[in-house]
Amino acid sequence: MASQKPVIALIHGAFFSPVHYRRLIEPLRTQGYTVIAPPMPTTGLDDSVAGRTYVDDAKRILEYLVPYLDEGREAIVVGHSQGGIAASAVTEGQTIEDRKTKGLKGGVRGVVYVTALAIPTKGASLMGLLGGTPPPIYRAEGPFYVLTEQGLAPDATQTNIPKEEQLALTRSLVHQSKASIEAPVQFTAVDVTVPKTYVVCVDDQSLPAALQESMAQAAGAKIVKIAAGHFPFLESEANAKLVVDAIVDAASQ
Repeated sequence: MASQKPVIALIHGAFFSPVHYRRLIEPLRTQGYTVIAPPMPTTGLDDSVAGRTYVDDAKRILEYLVPYLDEGREAIVVGHSQGGIAASAVTEGQTIEDRKTKGLKGGVRGVVYVTALAIPTKGASLMGLLGGTPPPIYRAEGPFYVLTEQGLAPDATQTNIPKEEQLALTRSLVHQSKASIEAPVQFTAVDVTVPKTYVVCVDDQSLPAALQESMAQAAGAKIVKIAAGHFPFLESEANAKLVVDAIVDAASQ
């Protein structure tokens, strides 16, 4: 089984869903990778998201991933944006070495963070990184953070996404669990023991490149820099390919 290509487990970011990642998923599948990319339980339009955190997102990924690991397959976990928090957590107890000590086959062999929250400090949170106050692009409403008119406006996040595609994109976004943005992280990127790659998007205005690099360095991750904003896979086929190439490189190690 070890000769098979690893499974790629993709964790989407806040307010997003797997459909937004097709430019990553399809090229990876074309290259022979099994890709799992389920919707996260912290993201949605009903009260089922209430109280959900990155722990629930990690559990969702493992529901899909563990059957492959039990067959002896290895995996690369990819987290974009907020998905980086769950990407770290998925590895807890599930690395090849961890599973070997339990008499189990397979395991996670690498993590790729794509302009993601590779939070290095226990007890830190996304809300803490935001200074303790939600940005003007979203507001609290019941168990959700809901995108505001400013957040739904074209170019709200100063992306490099073509203007004609931005309106359709914003209309497809959903709500995010309040708890997921406020929850303190208990398993950090520093705790991840497998090789890590961090794709730094140098034009990102949502998560500045300097912050991305500081998290990557604290985690001991290999840094790959691309000239892209926060959503490189939506900006162009060329930028999407650069992200795919980084994932394939990590999977080939």
